[in-house]
Amino acid sequence: MSSHTYRDKQFLDFPFSKFYGQADFDEIKKFFWYTGLPVYPYYTYTQTKVAKAMANLDDGNMTQFVLTTGDNIYYTGVDGVDDKRFQVTYSYSHVKAEMSGTWKKTFENVYRSPGLDKPWYFVAGNHDHFGNITAQIMYTYKSDKWTFPAPFYTISYEFGPQKTRVDIIAIDTINLCGNTVDLEHAGFFGFFKMLFSKTNTDPHQPKNVTLAEHYLQWIEHQLNSSKADYLFVVGHYPIYSASSHGSSSCLIKKLNPLLQKYNVTSYFSGHDHNLQASFFLFQLQHFTSRILLHILLGNKENSGNGTKCQIHYVVSGAGSRSDSSMKNKHQLPDTASLLAKGVLPFSQLGFAKGGFVVVRLYRNRGFFDFYEGNGALQRSFRVNRRYKPN
Repeated sequence: MSSHTYRDKQFLDFPFSKFYGQADFDEIKKFFWYTGLPVYPYYTYTQTKVAKAMANLDDGNMTQFVLTTGDNIYYTGVDGVDDKRFQVTYSYSHVKAEMSGTWKKTFENVYRSPGLDKPWYFVAGNHDHFGNITAQIMYTYKSDKWTFPAPFYTISYEFGPQKTRVDIIAIDTINLCGNTVDLEHAGFFGFFKMLFSKTNTDPHQPKNVTLAEHYLQWIEHQLNSSKADYLFVVGHYPIYSASSHGSSSCLIKKLNPLLQKYNVTSYFSGHDHNLQASFFLFQLQHFTSRILLHILLGNKENSGNGTKCQIHYVVSGAGSRSDSSMKNKHQLPDTASLLAKGVLPFSQLGFAKGGFVVVRLYRNRGFFDFYEGNGALQRSFRVNRRYKPN
């Protein structure tokens, strides 16, 4: 991966950044991840199982990077850049972690496989916003792998002899839609109730409406300018979810139309503690060549007014705990699948298999592989190379 450049050093006022990378293979592979416990031992059984399975799946050092979906430090983020949670949450050799005082050593002790010694790209979750987001961003400068340069940033990779391009737009959905609870007014019991309540919380009002609109404009600019063969957006809140938190009315209204307009390949999210996959057909306008569309989109239907394309909505939030709830399944189409289930009442504390997703991309097609935390493949979905609108 090449060195990164900032558009503006005042990333909190103008929080955008861009990364570029080069893969040396005809295939690009990435993982999704989810972490944390707020008390000793600062990790969960599920987390250790998932970490081991991820390492075992790294065959031939083919993994280019790890992509996370938020809630990096559970339950209330970090206080500062030297918070011990950076040390102990990412190590199940917790005694060595607490004694070493060096986050780098403990992080790399967890992911011993050379294939996982890659950039780890982070986005902020609602629990991270209960703490110090700036500290998580600044930790990028203290770690070789922790990569969280700004609340909003883009990642670009090219791979294979034909320079197949992958663009990933990382966003902060809390800045777009608000948090699940207002800590300034909730009080201790309000916060405690939020942590363990099964009540659906659907934030729909950002703290700064003007700034949220500014972020949406930036997102649209990135989508519009992308010429990627595969275009992904990753944020914490799901657009569509069958599980406890349900779908986000805010993102359905504000973000989803942009994803459809610019034919995004997939939207990745976390928040709900399981694995889900769903896709929607939508009508893409202003195409230039039906022959080209047939090649790139395979069996997708096209008509004189446009072509029916797919966006895949993936929830991967089972890296440290899992949730069996399907109470919002009615919000999804028949194409949705809920893959990872916990064993209540203890699965939310990390006593479950958990799971993660592996993305494999080739020149003309890709695959989303859904794994249980023990490394067993549960299901695989194919995605096609993207048609790039004018």
